[in-house]
Order: sequence, then structure tokens, then C-alpha cells
Amino acid sequence: MRAVRAVLAAAIAVSSAAGAQIPGTAGPAALTLPQLQELARKNDPRTGIARAQMEGARAKRDEVYWSLFPTFQTTLGVAGPTPEARLNPGARSLLDVTPGSRCWFCGHLGIGLGATISMTLPIYTFGKYTAGKSATDHLVGAMTALLQRASDQATFDVTKAYWGYQTARGAHDSVVDVRKKLEEAKKRAKKLLAEESDQISKSDAMKLDYLAEEIEARTAEAEKGAALALTAIRLIIGTPPEESLVIAEEKLPPPPAQPNEEEVVRRALERRPEARAALDQVGARRALVDVEKARLFPDVAIVGGATANYTSSADSPDTPFANNPFNQRTAYVALGVQGTFDIPQKLARIRQAEAELDGALAQQRGAEQLIRLELRQALSDLQEARIRVDRYTNETAIGKQLAVQASFAFDSGLGEARELLEDTLLWARADGERFKALFDAQIAWAAVQKAAGGL
Repeated sequence: MRAVRAVLAAAIAVSSAAGAQIPGTAGPAALTLPQLQELARKNDPRTGIARAQMEGARAKRDEVYWSLFPTFQTTLGVAGPTPEARLNPGARSLLDVTPGSRCWFCGHLGIGLGATISMTLPIYTFGKYTAGKSATDHLVGAMTALLQRASDQATFDVTKAYWGYQTARGAHDSVVDVRKKLEEAKKRAKKLLAEESDQISKSDAMKLDYLAEEIEARTAEAEKGAALALTAIRLIIGTPPEESLVIAEEKLPPPPAQPNEEEVVRRALERRPEARAALDQVGARRALVDVEKARLFPDVAIVGGATANYTSSADSPDTPFANNPFNQRTAYVALGVQGTFDIPQKLARIRQAEAELDGALAQQRGAEQLIRLELRQALSDLQEARIRVDRYTNETAIGKQLAVQASFAFDSGLGEARELLEDTLLWARADGERFKALFDAQIAWAAVQKAAGGL
């Protein structure tokens, strides 16, 4: 009984965890593993989030790149009513004004128009610009690496789902074979019981009925788990619920060869997105330290501006000794220096940036250690799965041979039902474990590829 449960539990566990689908829906538009992987990389929500973060980092980099572009500040204004400020015709003095100009808001009122433009063009920042560009370049590199990590995870998940489907299909066929053998044994048992044969007892016949009911119950449970797992597949590859999803059928291949650990570790440290993201994070933190140090120095820039005011109720005397703000035209260009004297605060920010750099270096070392550990785990799982596949394949062949011999002996009247039951259970258990080992081997190989930096 435990052996039959092991067969069915393997199918259920693999189907539920990996997104399997019970066969019977295959068609001409069935999706293969490479197609599922491409859909996962394209439509998985995690890759969408990482892609948006990468675009945000690129926009931040472009913002820093254009920081040397001159900045313009413009102010436009309309005022009114404005008081009269006019000279008498032929006036010889600035005091010779019209009567309406001698009191506030007397005479003919008007309106005023004004415009002010200022410009700043940085020409030297003592390293702020270069360090800022370096920091944002590393930020884009880190976000690109995190996008690859999200893509690798989506690829791994859909690969697990695909081989889970194939495992469930094979396990389903194995259960069908066991059900067929039990039906034949039940028919034979009824006949022998009717003949009052000593070859079988009522207890043995009830055990056969019990196993048949157990198989039907476990099959229904597997179908329920497969339906729930199929929903998970749709979420990974972005298939709407109203669209049909058909997955290609493929036999589980034998386990791949065990790769060289030193070569895989070297490749992982070079290509693993977590390692590249940690390296870019360290580079960005170093650049930010340079930025904070450069802020101790001022910025050198070319500054300029222009002002234009016009008032309809005011005159502009033609003399350098009078400044009429109501009608004004000015412009200037100068070489300027801009900075602040908050030196203690700047020194504190430098220490903060250096502390964050130390944290990034520690994270880089931790990322390397985790990569080695994850790769070692994946390689160990692959090695274990390879051994289990070999052993359970041999056990399956032996168990099937024993079950066939017991079936012939039972049908010919030379064997007992108990022997047939025990040998069938041995066969079922070994076959179920073989399917599970084949599935584990494919998942371990996918984990090795993911740990080494992608397929």
C-alpha cells in the first residue's frame, strides 16, 4: 500500500510543485520547453518589474549625463494698474513731471509687462560630474544584472513546470498499468473464490479492492493538484484564463553528465547576475564616495541673465543718472563660483558613503559565498539524482519481471495472490521512484545552469 501511495504521491507532488498537466490536451499548437522559457522571460511579472527598474536607472543616467547642459530660469509677469510716471514735454529736470505723477495712483494708470531670464552653465565641478556618471553607469549595470536574475528565475520555474508535466504524464501511465494489473487480478480472484480455491483468501481479495479504491482516490487528488498547478503556469507565461494552454508531451530524458565543478564555479563567478550586480554596487558606492568628496569644492560656471520691463504709463528718461525700474533693459554674462560652507555636514556625509561602500564590499563577498554554496547544492542534487535514477531503473526492471512472473503463476494456478500483490507493489514503488528521480535530475540540471549564470 505504501508503494502505491509513493507512486501517486510522487505524481501529485511533482504536478503541484512544478505545474504539471494531466495528458489528453496535446494538439498541433502544443508549447515546447524553449517556447515556454521564452514566454516566461517575456511575460513573467518579475521580469516586467526588473525591466521597469532598469529603464528607471537608464533615465537616471541620462539625467546625470545632461547635468552639464545649461539651465534656464524664466519669469514672466503682468502687473496693473501701474501709476503714472511721465515727464512734461520739454522737461529739463527729472522733477519736471506731469501732475498725475505727483501722487500714487493718480492720473492715467497703465499696465506693466516684465521678463527675467537667468542661465547657468557648469564648466568645472571638481569631479562631481565624472563620479556621478560612473555611479549611474554602475546603477544601470546592476539593474541589468537583476533583470537577468529575474529572467533566469522565470526560466527555471517554467522548466520545472515543463518537466513536472512530463513526470506527471509518465506517472499517470504507470498508474494506468497498475490499475490494469489489479483489474485482471480482481477478476481472477473472483473466479478463484467462486471455485473455493486455496490459492486466494477473502482477505487477499479485499486487499485488492482496497488498493483499487486507493488508486482511484489518489488519481482524483492528482487531477485536482494538476488543475491548480496549471493556473500557476498561466501566471508565469502570461496566458489569460480564457485561452487554452497545451503543453507538448516528451519523455523524460536520462540525467545529463556531471559537469566539472571547478569550471562551473569559474563560470558562475563570471556570469552569475548576482555577482555582477554586487560588483556594480561596489563600483557605484565608490563613485558616490568621490561625489561626496568633490562636494567639498565649489562649482565653476558661466552665469548670465537678462531683464526686460515695460510699463505703458511710464517714461524712460534718457540719462545715466536715472534708473526707472518700470522700463528696464539689462543683460549680463559672468564667470561665477557656487558653493556652501557646511564643511562638518559634508565630512559626515563622506563617512556615511564610506560606510555604505564597506557594506557593499561585504555584500559582494557574501554573494560569492552564496553562489558557491548554491552551486555545490545543485551539483550534489544532480549527482544524487543520477545515482537514484540508475538504482531505481534497475529496481523497476526487476520489479516488473517479478510482477510478470507472479501474474503468470497466479493465472496458471501455481502462485498465490499474496505473491502477486507483493511483487506488484515492488514494481509500482520502484517505477514511481524512478520517475521522481528522473524529474529531480532535470530540475537539478536546471538549477546547475541557473547557478552558473543562465542557460
